[in-house]
Amino acid sequence: MWLNSSKGDLNFNDAYLHKAPPSQNVHWAKIIWSQDVPPSKSLTIWRLMHNKLLTDENLSIRGCYTPSMCNCCSASIETSSHLFFECPYASRLWNWLASVLNMNLQFTSYDDVWKICDRNWSAQCKVVVKASLINMFSTIWYVRNQARFSDKIIH
Repeated sequence: MWLNSSKGDLNFNDAYLHKAPPSQNVHWAKIIWSQDVPPSKSLTIWRLMHNKLLTDENLSIRGCYTPSMCNCCSASIETSSHLFFECPYASRLWNWLASVLNMNLQFTSYDDVWKICDRNWSAQCKVVVKASLINMFSTIWYVRNQARFSDKIIH
């Protein structure tokens, strides 16, 4: 008799649900995986949110130790929080977006970024804001990679 089943029978689905870890219910997943966002950008954000982007910080966690420097500002070691929030390059981009949205943007975590989408925007405006936020992260990552791998500085 299988105690974790309503009928007492053990079937594959019940066994799987019993052993499977509880799934994550992340608020930002519905924001980034959308027909309004190119999948390549969604994947970049998904990797960022799961701490899988190959920043110097994440590479060192995996055992690949290299000298670290932010390629956008050349003034700090490269961590995800520095690259996307603290770097002067990223700060200028976030300040620009704040001026366009006519709001004050201050982030202490990635979740703070996605909370902007919860505001009482019109449906059309939500799509634009969501795409803007995703594009901000994607642009910062692109600029970092251009500086690191192609010696191109994008202002």
